[in-house]
Amino acid sequence: MNVAIVGCGHIASAYAEGLSTYPNLSLVATADLEKERAESLAAPHEADAFGDVDALLAGSDADLVLNLTIHDAHAPVTRACLEAGRHVVSEKPLALDLETARGLVDLADRNDRVLACAPISGQADAQQYAARLLRTGHIGPVRMAYAVGNFGRTTEWNPNPEPFLRVGPLYDGAVYPLTVLTTIFGPVTEVRMADVSLLLEEHDHDGHTLEVETPDHVAATLEMESGTLVQLTASLYVPHQTQHFSSLEVHGDAGSLYLDDCGNFDGDTDAPLLQVARLGEPYRPCPLPRRPAPLSYAATVADAARAARNGGTPRASGRQAAHLVAAIEAIEACAEEGASVTVDPVGFSRPDLLPWTRATEPHRTVHPLLPNSADPAAATESPSTLEGPEDDAIDLPPIGFGCSRYRGGTTYVDLDASMADALAAGVRLFDTAELYGTEATLGSLIEGPLGPPREQLFLVGKAWNTNHRPEHLRAAARDSLERLGIDTFDCYMLHWPTAWQHQGPLGDVSHLSHEEAATLTFPSDEAGEPLEADVTLAETWREMEALREDGRTDTLGICNVSRDQLASLLNFAAVPPAVVQVECHPYHHPTELIDLAHARGIRVIAHSPLSVPGLLDDDAIQPIASAHGVSTAQAVLRWNLQHGVVPIPSSTAPDHVHANADVCGFTLSEDEMATIDALHRSDFERP
Repeated sequence: MNVAIVGCGHIASAYAEGLSTYPNLSLVATADLEKERAESLAAPHEADAFGDVDALLAGSDADLVLNLTIHDAHAPVTRACLEAGRHVVSEKPLALDLETARGLVDLADRNDRVLACAPISGQADAQQYAARLLRTGHIGPVRMAYAVGNFGRTTEWNPNPEPFLRVGPLYDGAVYPLTVLTTIFGPVTEVRMADVSLLLEEHDHDGHTLEVETPDHVAATLEMESGTLVQLTASLYVPHQTQHFSSLEVHGDAGSLYLDDCGNFDGDTDAPLLQVARLGEPYRPCPLPRRPAPLSYAATVADAARAARNGGTPRASGRQAAHLVAAIEAIEACAEEGASVTVDPVGFSRPDLLPWTRATEPHRTVHPLLPNSADPAAATESPSTLEGPEDDAIDLPPIGFGCSRYRGGTTYVDLDASMADALAAGVRLFDTAELYGTEATLGSLIEGPLGPPREQLFLVGKAWNTNHRPEHLRAAARDSLERLGIDTFDCYMLHWPTAWQHQGPLGDVSHLSHEEAATLTFPSDEAGEPLEADVTLAETWREMEALREDGRTDTLGICNVSRDQLASLLNFAAVPPAVVQVECHPYHHPTELIDLAHARGIRVIAHSPLSVPGLLDDDAIQPIASAHGVSTAQAVLRWNLQHGVVPIPSSTAPDHVHANADVCGFTLSEDEMATIDALHRSDFERP
């Protein structure tokens, strides 16, 4: 699609550079009242340059016009382009009053033209993931939020500050948090209170004094369609370097969520993009389940072009932009009148979230608005890994959490808080077993405020060795499901391929002493050898298949098998395992087993990926971790991921739980992978 730019100020070059990355977009024309600027922008792109928008519309066949003029010129330029039959993407704001903004939306509809408006930041990965978490009750019902748009003294950072000072902080800085708020919660329905102030009447710029009449500091209380109350502050007085720049802090019944920068869409920040806190706990980073996709300014244009081609609605729609103008106008009216003001939705409703598309290559970042990415309509909503087998293997979240309390010998740990931390960190795969004694607690957590919708979780259950006989296996599965409070496992596994004599139902072993649990779960003869049961793996597996037929589990799995045992199972299984879980870490990397599993479309889960003594202090891994600015634990987990293996670390330290989930933002090189691979020990035995 041919694109023209009107208004060739300092932001225009960033748009033009971004346009060049999209193979279906071509910059063919530029226009500016200072024609030299238009010519300078046009030259590298071999585009035509014009002295004003009328000349451009008369002399260019551009299908879409990108309106980058100053604030009060946005509306008339957009109107001229729509009347000329062109699609339009406008910089913020769409207009400076609601009547004009509504008129532009109506004009675009009548002429069947696409109208989009910056910013695109509502579609960035961190903002979209925050919206996904909040919409699914990640911190419980959300009742309060604090939103900030403090864009500082424009004389410090903008070569042409006067237009910004003339329109004030609402029409520029506040648009960023308002865009994210309405993307998450839907329209603003009412402005309850508002106050505006002019704190600095004069600014020094290039030796000249700029006199200001428009209020430069605004505070307002908004009510969203969801019922959430928002305290909004927008300022052109608060310095640009403030700790509260364009942030959003959201509070729910079960915790809080903090988005560092509502306007960030390129991922370029030293601070965590997203943080969460369980109620009464400190904030900790909330990892994104894939590497953040850096968007450019041109993503808005690319999305509008997609909408024009496919007949859809752009993500940064004109209606949302018009509704923001309505909200801003209502804030101004509330401040002037001292009474609450109802906000016109202007036909805007809460948008669907972008599909969370799958990235199949470790060095590739996928986002529906990036060049060469899939059309959002074609993407699927499913948890996924960054890497893995590409046949019929099931999708799994990139990382899980191991729910075993066992730490060797007679040592057990309390994982109640840790499982809650994992949910807060966005972990969606939980590895449970009747042996662990944590099923009931996890069930309570996923039913509570931190629990996401069931379809977003992947829950693994495991039958213990003493329950391999069909009648005992069925009872074990039923009891585990009841403790978890679910109807169906995503995967039900055999904990080991060997069968031991049944000693009775395990129940909730967390209530038993170590001696009682050992007697129930580890039957042995006088020599201390396990008492095996007279039941074959084939007999047990047939009952596993029956559990699947009865809807007790979606898929089947097996743990702690060798390659030969897996091959044997595949020879007689009518329903093969979808998942194999084995010990896997740099010191013990069962390559032959993993290769067989992947060749047959079986996913591999790595238990005990970090717990080997000495692993996290290994001299070969430490420099690799340091080079990426991550911990050795994160480097080891990433190594598993790049081998197509899903690790399920466990920890009782909240910071470690969150850090372990944050392994999608970096990639190990081939040499680094080879260095870690070389740590494998063919004679490895766990101490």
